[in-house]
Amino acid sequence: MDGRGLLPDGIAEALEQGAVVVTGNQRAARAIRRGWDRHNSALGLTSWTSAAVMSWDAWLATMWHRLLVDGQVAEMMLNRSQEHVVWRTILEADDELASLRTVDSLAVMAAEAWRLICDYDGQLRLQEAVGNSDTRSFQRWAHTFERLCQAERFIAQAQLEDKLREELEKGVARIGFSELTAGRVALVGFDQMTPSQSVLVEALLSTGIHVEELRLAIPAERRLLVEAEDDQEELFIAARWVRRFLEENAGATVAVVVPGLESERRQIDRVLQEVLAPELEDIRADNQIGPYEFSLGVALIEIPMISIAFDLLRWSSEPLPVERVSGLLLSPYFAMRSGERSARAEFDAFELRKARMLRPEVSLHGLLELMGRSKRRSKFPQLLGTLRATERLADRLQGLDARSHAEWAEKMREVLTTAAWGSWGKDSSVEFQTRRKWESALDELATLDFDGVPVDFAQALGALERIARQTMFAPESRQAPVQVMGPLEAAGSTFDAVWFLHAGELSWPMPTVSSSLLPWHLQRELEMPGTDARLDSERTRRITERIAASASTIVFSYAKELAEGNQRPSPLLLGLSQETIRAAELVEREPQRLIVELEEIADTAQVQALPDRVLRGGAKVLELQAACGFRAFAEKRLWATELESIEPGMDARESGTAVHKALEIFWDEVKTQDNLRSMSTEERNEALAWCVAQALKKPAEASATDWDEAYMEVQSERLHRLLSGWLELELERGLPFEVKLSEKELKDVRVGPLRLSVRMDRVDLVEGGEVLIDYKTGHASPSDWLTPRPDAPQLPLYAILTEADKLQGVAFGLVRAGEGRGLKGYAVGDGVLPKPSKLKDAPTLEDQVDRWREVLVALAEEFYSGDARVSPKTYPGTCAHCEQRILCRLDVSLLEEEDEQEEGSGAGVSRG
Repeated sequence: MDGRGLLPDGIAEALEQGAVVVTGNQRAARAIRRGWDRHNSALGLTSWTSAAVMSWDAWLATMWHRLLVDGQVAEMMLNRSQEHVVWRTILEADDELASLRTVDSLAVMAAEAWRLICDYDGQLRLQEAVGNSDTRSFQRWAHTFERLCQAERFIAQAQLEDKLREELEKGVARIGFSELTAGRVALVGFDQMTPSQSVLVEALLSTGIHVEELRLAIPAERRLLVEAEDDQEELFIAARWVRRFLEENAGATVAVVVPGLESERRQIDRVLQEVLAPELEDIRADNQIGPYEFSLGVALIEIPMISIAFDLLRWSSEPLPVERVSGLLLSPYFAMRSGERSARAEFDAFELRKARMLRPEVSLHGLLELMGRSKRRSKFPQLLGTLRATERLADRLQGLDARSHAEWAEKMREVLTTAAWGSWGKDSSVEFQTRRKWESALDELATLDFDGVPVDFAQALGALERIARQTMFAPESRQAPVQVMGPLEAAGSTFDAVWFLHAGELSWPMPTVSSSLLPWHLQRELEMPGTDARLDSERTRRITERIAASASTIVFSYAKELAEGNQRPSPLLLGLSQETIRAAELVEREPQRLIVELEEIADTAQVQALPDRVLRGGAKVLELQAACGFRAFAEKRLWATELESIEPGMDARESGTAVHKALEIFWDEVKTQDNLRSMSTEERNEALAWCVAQALKKPAEASATDWDEAYMEVQSERLHRLLSGWLELELERGLPFEVKLSEKELKDVRVGPLRLSVRMDRVDLVEGGEVLIDYKTGHASPSDWLTPRPDAPQLPLYAILTEADKLQGVAFGLVRAGEGRGLKGYAVGDGVLPKPSKLKDAPTLEDQVDRWREVLVALAEEFYSGDARVSPKTYPGTCAHCEQRILCRLDVSLLEEEDEQEEGSGAGVSRG
């Protein structure tokens, strides 16, 4: 075996002759270098010279650095971050942009427009072009940019081709160029060269350097055009075909080429995992060992390990959102030791997120205080020690003045080292590569000292975040047999087979957008992308033909139906001599999954009897049994609890408790309506303010920050306004009343076979007896009590516990703002309630209480006997907000149908 099959012949020959191979992208350069090593290894060589293979940008930078070292040039080449600083400085000095909060996004647009101008040799014509206000602004900025670069002896990367051409024309750089290129340059993977690239190539040729373009072409053995019904079928058929191809061709390489890969990466990853590597669906599996990999990386800042690093750096100077603090506590990249993992998770779930008043942000000092008071603090000594050390370092950083970027980079390294950032134990290969990329980002941050301007920590951190957002990270290739890439990344590479997804007329060619900062007619004259549909189509046609010649087996596919509408194959596929085939005919259908017949077992076990003691839950037990027997059994006998959501400040339960507490304190002092009427407005407001303060005393005592104090002020004002309106309504009640009981707990009362403890919100004494009141701050209706399965059985339960001859009325006290506020319920006669509702089936309130007793005793007996049938009161409305659906295996598709009906009709549904 001579090994030539491992590299295209033209490339192997060029490298053997000492030529420099220049590729159109980084991926092709890496692939050729690997191919060169395999090529020499297959020849039986034990050592060989490394391949001189570079991408175009790296090649230009290498040549410029050689000239700089030789003393032939003196300008400093700006990296992308340095160039961004220059553009931002120019924009910040523009008075017309003074209203912008930040000019960073505009600086990125300006740098891209400048790159286009340089690529298409339009610098001289730019200042003469006529345009609108935006283009005139850019012309002014570009002129300033050129003058500043000349004065400071800077050069932007976009200007390298032009500067290198000038040096070649001077003659003094020719020897250096010849040495770097060995007199020969081979270009690989260029669909079309820009004008500036072409001019540089002509200058190289004029010096006697041999420049040739190697066109890689593999004779096509089979070309297919596959029609799928929709994009979902297209993706699954492609994955299944790739799997079959690899099974039939051991050691083959397949490229899956996807236009617009960035937006579809997650979906493609999911399908390829399902079809090619279902074993990776196990959460414990290493997803770095699969048979496919993406050539396209992700932004460095999106890598979990790097995201944690930025959180730690921000935390050293400012509070973090509580969600991010939780993320740090649970992260394996923050001072994690295996013995502390469970304790940290428990602290997060039961203490941090259940604090008396959850704050939207938590400072480093605040978390230390909370953890210092924790009963679990002995279980995470390593974390506590790390937090204390990090706080001491953070305090020292707070007092530092503006410094250089390089100094801040070192301080950031110190913070992360102190915070024990990184994986515990030995880094995996990907984590090691991530650290190296992070160090490169910090090194790039240090290069921003080129202008000598010191910055504070926040500015340095912002610059580092921008660098991490612009830096793409992809682990080193594992040489996986399936490579997923975009059309441009495939340039300069060959494969055994290629599947090109989304080759329909609506997806390919992809739309090209022109620059909004450059005059339109200038872009048109220079034939820039996005200005001429014919030229854009021709560029894409060359890409299509190049891909069609990169493997012996080529499959183009498209979906006939998309969300945007129906489509045909892309016109760019005409002339490729393809065989058209339907997707269903290409790959055999997946074998039907074997359905195992379930074994039926008679469940004759008796439900364990309830203990003879008071049950936890009170009236909630009966409410759940009325809604669904299974839910009551799951929540009150199996104790299957729902995952509680959290929100900053006081949650809904705490807010409701504050309303109850304030009213309890108020009526304990005032007692009667007559006393209330005797108070002046000022006296009433003063008394109410004191009651509100007492109701909010515990959350107020937990205040430790300015946010806490401001929040409590808002809550106090809100509660005062809410209760002021309620007291106005109390003044208007017809019959005089006295508040007999407020928040009275009735312990160990019997309802049928159940023993419960219940709490009455309020009992008023009126002429003839008592009125039972249950405060509600949300929606509630007395009609909820009148069914065999009442939605809110609290008041009916209180009613059956009250002596029949004393009961004068039962009512919801709707303590709400605006409309809907009031006492809503049933009474024995007029005047007891402002506007009592009419009973439907019972002639009197006493008869209704008897019916309630029958209903509640029946529900109690059902719960006591262990009736756990899945029997929602209103299906599927009752189930919509039930957290036990995973246990009862509800068909959730019915809930989706209900939601669609609600949207269509606008009608509500009954919910338990």
